[in-house]
Amino acid sequence: MKFPHTMNDGKTPASDSSAFPWKRLMARMAVWFLLAVVIFFGVIVWWCANEVAQPGRRPIHAGASAFFDGTAKAGYSVETFTSSQGVPALLCTPEVVGVFSPRAGLIRQQLGERGVEIPASGKIVGTIVILHGRGGMKEDYLAVAERFCAVGFRCLILDLPGHGGNPGKFTTYGVLEAPMVLECYQEAAGEYGFSGDPCMLFGQSMGGSVAVYTAALPESPFRSMVVVSSFDSLRTVIGKKTDSLLGLALGGLVEATANHVYGWRTGVKFSEIRPCDEAAKIHIPSLLVHGDDDNFVTAESGKLLFDALPDEDKKQWLIIPGGNHNNVLITDYPLYSTIAEWFLESAMDDTVSKKTRLPDLMPQ
Repeated sequence: MKFPHTMNDGKTPASDSSAFPWKRLMARMAVWFLLAVVIFFGVIVWWCANEVAQPGRRPIHAGASAFFDGTAKAGYSVETFTSSQGVPALLCTPEVVGVFSPRAGLIRQQLGERGVEIPASGKIVGTIVILHGRGGMKEDYLAVAERFCAVGFRCLILDLPGHGGNPGKFTTYGVLEAPMVLECYQEAAGEYGFSGDPCMLFGQSMGGSVAVYTAALPESPFRSMVVVSSFDSLRTVIGKKTDSLLGLALGGLVEATANHVYGWRTGVKFSEIRPCDEAAKIHIPSLLVHGDDDNFVTAESGKLLFDALPDEDKKQWLIIPGGNHNNVLITDYPLYSTIAEWFLESAMDDTVSKKTRLPDLMPQ
């Protein structure tokens, strides 16, 4: 009787069916690990690019309704306006009032203490275009408009692309928004009959970058500008954040890759968003404000933007003690009256050929 040959003939080793295929397992684990790393890296890159391009829209804050309901008592009226490109805006117009609201009364008091001539209640001396920050919306700035309306300024507050009711999907921090802002202002001025009035720009953070790009347009009609907590280069801001979160090596790789993804989505790489280059074209009185405790956009970045402005006699740098990126407008420093004084001087100056510096009470 013959049995199947199972003995080792000495030429080839017998196979051990109980041996575990470690090499194959390790190879598979390495592939899965690399795949996980690639997916993780891709998620981070996409999130980074998306946060820059689309910070996320949110509903109107519940407190904003109080401003709409109480504007008559606060000394201004609010109308909605939409430009031909679909840019939504709020037009806030000063109205005659017997008793000013606490906010309005305070800014008038502070200006009076400085010896500034204040327009009478309801009198309009100019228009301020207000540009919100990243993640904001026009309704957030009704309290800002209330103060400026109290000292004679009509305010036009816009929803920028990627925010509020603006139909635009992405924000490019002024590169593509500047013509939209100018057109919205011109159309509103034409419809409501204030084309001949002095006009100014106010922008915070992202809105500050948009203000710089708008003021740099060759056809810009704006007499003066105030920029709060903005930056010289968007790539510098993003690079510092990615480096601090992920380290220099991985952070640099994420930032460089996200730059291309952002460019693919918006048509503009964020390395191309450099307000400092546009600032060199601006020759109007410009006040740049920054908090000394701003860890999101550092004062160093804001100072580089300020340094790029060419006319020493038409610009001023203001550091707010204790101010960070979110509270810079509401510290104990009388910032609103300082800004109002800057705008009032421009509105009253028919030549706009020189700029008298504000008092030395302003920290440098």
